[in-house]
Amino acid sequence: MKFFFGLALTLFAFNAYSVDFTKLSRDEPVTSAYPANFKCYVDVSLFLDVAKAHSQPVYLRVSYIIGDDTLNDNLKITGNHNAVIKQFFLDEGEKLITIVRLNNGETNEIEGIEGSLRILRNPDFKPSDDQGKNTFLSGVWKADQTPLFRVSVKDSIPQLFRFKLSLNQNYEFDKFYFKVKVISPSAGILILDEVLTVNEEPALEGHNKTFSIDLEEIDLKTPGSYYFQVMQNMESIRVNGIEKIEYEVVPQ
Repeated sequence: MKFFFGLALTLFAFNAYSVDFTKLSRDEPVTSAYPANFKCYVDVSLFLDVAKAHSQPVYLRVSYIIGDDTLNDNLKITGNHNAVIKQFFLDEGEKLITIVRLNNGETNEIEGIEGSLRILRNPDFKPSDDQGKNTFLSGVWKADQTPLFRVSVKDSIPQLFRFKLSLNQNYEFDKFYFKVKVISPSAGILILDEVLTVNEEPALEGHNKTFSIDLEEIDLKTPGSYYFQVMQNMESIRVNGIEKIEYEVVPQ
């Protein structure tokens, strides 16, 4: 009896985070949720077979809601798809809600498909050393992730510190706001407020971009160790669409 009761609880838990569907719609989205009872990594997986019902590509708008943050991804599906579409680290007590909407311009609904949206804890996932330092899991930069770079200067040749920021097609804003804390052997501790203009066109451009930002306020002329800590300064705790941040030292 205990075995069957435990099995029922397991199946109930699995079904609570897995939704099967036969229709995609703009007005009736597919939704699943995962409440985290402890710190964990979760995989959001999507299975979709539309080959028989729709011969053209299917465009999806996938929203991920965690607390006050809403992150959006745009997916293009042709034929069938079965893969993890997003990974998150959730703190204890956080709840992830995933919403899938049809985003095709010519139709509001596609029926007769096979689909499944799953959110499952991944107990075996171990991010690389870079993830959370300068490369962000699934392109999501969380506010408590603050990349720190150390530059050692051995001579007095004028040089500049240059950030390289890689964004993907899911970055939704025209600008990116960030702060840089600098520890310099000549100027001590400085906090710099920086703004990067990502888009100047009337509409957002959906493709990957890389930007270079020179910190002209800091010249690497005094020998010693310089530390650069980068903090995203947006209103959200999580910012979507930022893949990684790198640096190089360039002549002034």
